[in-house]
Amino acid sequence: MATVEALIASGKLGGAERAAAICAEPAITEYEELPELPPEIIEGVIRKGGKLLVAGASKAGKSYLLIELAVAVSTGGWWLGRFKCMKGRVLYVNLEIQRPQFMHRVCRVADALHADQTLVNENLMIANLRGKYSDAATLVDDLISTYKCGEFDLVIIDPAYKIQPGSENDADAITRFCAELDRLVEALDCTVAYSHHHSKGGQGGKNAQDRASGSGVFGRDADALIDMVELGINDDAYMAERLRGRRGAIPFRLEFVLRDFKSPEPLDIWFTHPIHVTDDTGTLASCNVRKPGKAHCSGKDRSEATRAEIEAALEEFMGTRKEVDRKTFVSHVGKDKRTVNKHLEDSELFELVSGPSSAVIRRKC
Repeated sequence: MATVEALIASGKLGGAERAAAICAEPAITEYEELPELPPEIIEGVIRKGGKLLVAGASKAGKSYLLIELAVAVSTGGWWLGRFKCMKGRVLYVNLEIQRPQFMHRVCRVADALHADQTLVNENLMIANLRGKYSDAATLVDDLISTYKCGEFDLVIIDPAYKIQPGSENDADAITRFCAELDRLVEALDCTVAYSHHHSKGGQGGKNAQDRASGSGVFGRDADALIDMVELGINDDAYMAERLRGRRGAIPFRLEFVLRDFKSPEPLDIWFTHPIHVTDDTGTLASCNVRKPGKAHCSGKDRSEATRAEIEAALEEFMGTRKEVDRKTFVSHVGKDKRTVNKHLEDSELFELVSGPSSAVIRRKC
């Protein structure tokens, strides 16, 4: 005979019978009798068993931010230089980036953070599943059947839209998606972190909870929301960061909406490929959210920012190779050939070598 628990799980038990299965307990009023709180995966941000949403514009570097988190937890280090992380096992579910590129990203991030390579190798597992899943229920089923409860402390799913069937504006569909994440948390006894993109248009006039694209359930269901907005800066601030050796760095502001902790003040950071660093000089404090289509700065500084962007894209595209075909790179990066040529002329890292019928881009050292 099927147990009550089995019938509830299968959805076959309903109405009054379901209500009879609910167990309530008296409130606890003595401190010494209170249950022990779960450990903090990210100190002051989220506990084990919670859900963390990182929201930001498309191509804003959310994956790099989550890779940095994965490295911090796998080593018991600091995230963004501000948040101490519990040392634990991490599963990164990569749903978007091809395996070679993603593995290069992780390696470069770990190196830039000077992370303990042995700990990263031991504690960070990566499931490269691009094109393999299109709905959360199937992915969660397979994760639960593959891994044991307690095997991972943190599971990162990047990005959410890859496994979110139906309209993201449908509150019921998003509620079901969030319920699948709850099921994963319960079955594996872990924290789940996931990323989602912003809605289109300017974000400056919106609250952090309302920037995630689609239903407001996205921003309100998570136990911790970290919202990532790009900043517009003046030339003085941009030049100040250039003097620190971060030419072409992109500024962001992180805003926190937390359920279990007091939300910290917004944190200003720079994305200097391949990692984010905090703005410890205060140069971004007076900056506002960048308006769509508006450049970070003007003139010469903007040109240098574009060159740095191309150099960063080349670093990722080339990997361990010493040269690549220009035509292939231009197609990959999505920029005009003349733009790439122009900025390679001034690059200290790469050079363009033209032949009779083709051209290659080579590292200078």
